[in-house]
Amino acid sequence: MTQHSPFPRCSPEAVGIPSAAIHQLLDTLENGGFTRMHGLMIMRQGKVCAEGWWAPYAPGLHHSDHSLSKTYTATAIGLAEYEGLLRLDSRAADLLPDKMPPVLTDRLAALTVRDILLMGAGSETEAERYPADWLEDFFARPMEHDPGTFWRYNSHATAVLSAIVEKVSGQSMVDFLTPRLFDKIGINASRVLCRRGGDGTCLGGHGMFTTTEDNLRLMKLYLDGGVWEGERLLAAQFVRDATRPLMDTIPAHAHTPWIADNCAGYGYQIWQCRYPGAYRADGAYGQFSVVIPSLDMIVSIHECGYLGEHMTHNELRMLKGKTGEYAPVHGPQATLNALFEILIPQVQDHPLPPCAQSDTLKNRMLRLSLPRPDGGQAANWQAREAAMRLRADGGKISFGILYGMSKHRTAYPGAEEITLRFGRDELEISWTEGGVTRRLTADAQGGRRTGRLVYTQDREVVTRIDAAAWLDSTGRLQLSLLWTETEMENRFSFRFDGGQAEIEKWIDSGLMGAQVREKAVYQIC
Repeated sequence: MTQHSPFPRCSPEAVGIPSAAIHQLLDTLENGGFTRMHGLMIMRQGKVCAEGWWAPYAPGLHHSDHSLSKTYTATAIGLAEYEGLLRLDSRAADLLPDKMPPVLTDRLAALTVRDILLMGAGSETEAERYPADWLEDFFARPMEHDPGTFWRYNSHATAVLSAIVEKVSGQSMVDFLTPRLFDKIGINASRVLCRRGGDGTCLGGHGMFTTTEDNLRLMKLYLDGGVWEGERLLAAQFVRDATRPLMDTIPAHAHTPWIADNCAGYGYQIWQCRYPGAYRADGAYGQFSVVIPSLDMIVSIHECGYLGEHMTHNELRMLKGKTGEYAPVHGPQATLNALFEILIPQVQDHPLPPCAQSDTLKNRMLRLSLPRPDGGQAANWQAREAAMRLRADGGKISFGILYGMSKHRTAYPGAEEITLRFGRDELEISWTEGGVTRRLTADAQGGRRTGRLVYTQDREVVTRIDAAAWLDSTGRLQLSLLWTETEMENRFSFRFDGGQAEIEKWIDSGLMGAQVREKAVYQIC
């Protein structure tokens, strides 16, 4: 890896941003009820003026990007174009001939790399999974529209771009990006991961894991026109087209006008923002790297924004859209609202005098942490036996990660047996699932215990957990697992009644997003 100097650091005032404005932004993000923050970096004029991670999240910890991955994939296409491995007007049928159906329709024959970059592949539908033949299935799907004329967000289309990069380069997309992008702009490739489909192709539509700063570095390359430290990596025209509204996204989002920043247009796997000239790399639950060229500014975020249906939220000022108390909730949009309505209006075009709030802000951002779900109270195991063994007797609970969106759900066999050991300041849980025994240790004294869980279904990508255990006011045993390489939290509730234990598992996609997904009954042996 090429060694790069870290970005220069400075106070917000040195680059014209009042520290008070960042305090206001943090107050809204932490107390607004629409997100659980993980990481935040603010850069202006090439200097990082504010940065912080909410423990147990950390600066060097890679994190699921979801669809922010798409911008990395588009960048790989741009690098391949600049290197002469393909053209944007290259036909998909020429690049992946072995994946085409026996008879090409006129529309499929005309489909180009540029059409796919723009989410203009012509199909109105999208498959949910990536078996070994997913590419053949993609090209066999009906194309109801001429390529490049109809915008339809489609992660499978982006994964096709990954397959194209791998075909023309003879490498995995991550290996292709390492010397051409990661090493050039200061991203540590050893901590970059990408999920793979059933055929081994990198899932460039939603499979990347990178750090908050990696994403800031990626978008700085676009802010600087495709040039890094004097070396051109991407064609200037590619960058101009990637970052401007080439496709109209309003028709697709006419039913969700409150998600205003999805209605501003789309470039090459880069969203436009409603703030003039601004654009962003964007992933589910609020994985953002937002560029405001007129201010020479980038804001990079990892978070778990709540994706809900409807709720009463008059008190949540950042949740805008429909009038009245009962209106749709979209946490990532609320985060963008906070950025564009609280922070950006206070940015000045000249340095500001030093102030005491700058030191206060720095100290605050060094001490950021997530609140414990139990309020940080130590558990009292006095009424518990030292150990308890449970055997499945009506359903099975899996301790593997479970996503809320159906296309990201993974079927685990569930635990046949579970053993609970109550220590003085911890809870140890071991279980047998699909013939494999795993264990974790949860902190029971107001903190979290870091560990690792490996599930081969996740290709050993998502493995780090931070666990907490406690007894609630009713005496139920509660367990929280933060999968700190993602935005997800799994919660478990154990209710002991006579010789049985009833266990519920639910996912928590944000502060208000808990949904029960699994229930089971176990016999206490």
